[in-house]
Amino acid sequence: MGVQELLIWWADQSAASQYRVEHLSADDVRRAAAIRSGKALQDWKVSRAVLQHLRRARPVPGATSLSHSGGHAVCATAPPGWKIGIDLEAIRPRNVDGLAQWVCSPDEREALADLQGEARLQHFYRLWTLKEAFIKGAGLDFPADMACVGLSESPESPLLRAPGGAWQACSYRIGSDWVASVVWQAPQDRAADAVAPQWICLPACALPPPAPFGRWRSDSD
Repeated sequence: MGVQELLIWWADQSAASQYRVEHLSADDVRRAAAIRSGKALQDWKVSRAVLQHLRRARPVPGATSLSHSGGHAVCATAPPGWKIGIDLEAIRPRNVDGLAQWVCSPDEREALADLQGEARLQHFYRLWTLKEAFIKGAGLDFPADMACVGLSESPESPLLRAPGGAWQACSYRIGSDWVASVVWQAPQDRAADAVAPQWICLPACALPPPAPFGRWRSDSD
């Protein structure tokens, strides 16, 4: 294809310096007024700096999904008519068993139970970010639909559990500290197999090398 259609934009804490209050939308002005903590304000500035950059970089708006965590942000963009969702999480110790009971299917919980240490935590975050990405991209309910999407574990390789339609998904380990997953559904007349996400770093930011650790597609039409 001549034009890259699926982009993932990355911003770290330095992007906060690019944030401009005067460029906020009316809805964001109201949201900004409700922010109470310094951490939340930092995340807000970074995420809105990404959106403000995209408004300048993309003359034709399309599908957009935004996620932020720990002063960093990612934004996935695609052409009009696509569905897209993304989630970013900082890797940190979590109550994997407790959260899995809440958001995972029985076979996902079984797969997690077979893993130990860092491998278990990494797989949990892969599942979590995939689920969150589907909540955003497919307009599902949080948290009610978390267990309905994700990965169906099989002896050979995991299979994507997605809503109706032909979905694709990629997960990435970003440096040593982050996991991100993106899901998308292209219009039926597009050659979906030809699409692969491309990472772009905002000016003055540093992108740790994104290492793919899973790509899947659903077979439903």
